Amino acid sequence: MNKPRTLPLSIILRLNQSLNKTILNKKFYSEVNSKILTKASTIDANLYFICYFTLLVSSVLNNKTRIRKFLQDQRLKLVALIEKTFGVKVSESNNKLLNKIGTKHPIVESTSNLAPYLKRISSYLSDVRIFNRLFDTVKYMPWIIGEYEAFISKTSKVSKFTRFINLFQAFNCILLEALENLGWLTEHNWIGTNDNNYWCIETYIWCSRVWGFYIIIEVLELFRRTPYKNWDKAWKIELFKQVVQIPLVVHWSLYDGCLTPFWVGICGSGASWWGFKDSWKSLDL
Repeated sequence: MNKPRTLPLSIILRLNQSLNKTILNKKFYSEVNSKILTKASTIDANLYFICYFTLLVSSVLNNKTRIRKFLQDQRLKLVALIEKTFGVKVSESNNKLLNKIGTKHPIVESTSNLAPYLKRISSYLSDVRIFNRLFDTVKYMPWIIGEYEAFISKTSKVSKFTRFINLFQAFNCILLEALENLGWLTEHNWIGTNDNNYWCIETYIWCSRVWGFYIIIEVLELFRRTPYKNWDKAWKIELFKQVVQIPLVVHWSLYDGCLTPFWVGICGSGASWWGFKDSWKSLDL
């Protein structure tokens, strides 16, 4: 008779320690409240990651058969490449599998009861994020006014071109927020037009195009303003966060899109991971 498996004592102790530092510790809730829930920026950083990660998990659950088949094909192609390059003999089981490469078999679509709920959560969080940004234009006004004052200043030591870029990026943010807000308001029929659906799509698409312009300038400015010797880890992370958003921008700038939910989830999760991680890392536990 097989004995029931028990968790190793070390794992139990670590789990107990983690619980005592988090959900069983009142300081944990105070830290979450003061460092995450009281700031719009940290709330958005968390919703940003959760929104895209739930979409990614939903897509994986719905396409696990395709993903498993793709990974298996890549493994077999790698085995074939190694055998051809180095003359290494593969095992008999691999030989049988290698014969399947290129053979088309119907893929049985897998479905998950959890996936639709995760997708709905992602959609709802996206809606909440846009609603929370309805008043970001007010938050950006001191920024654009400050950049304008810096641009016209005759005593500033910053180059005129850099001051222009700073002002232009502030204007980009004001414009994209205004377009996003109009898209959300028409989508939810808070304002009336002759065709709310048309204006909703148009404003969202042009918002994405302005956002794309903003990101391209940010990437170029990362290279222009940072000498090669200062391309440290933080700089590379910032560059990655900007670049990984470019496929998302292209996707939402097109009427029919160009990415599947899986790749939208991948890019969004990659862009938002560091903000999510840093917000929780800031907790003093």
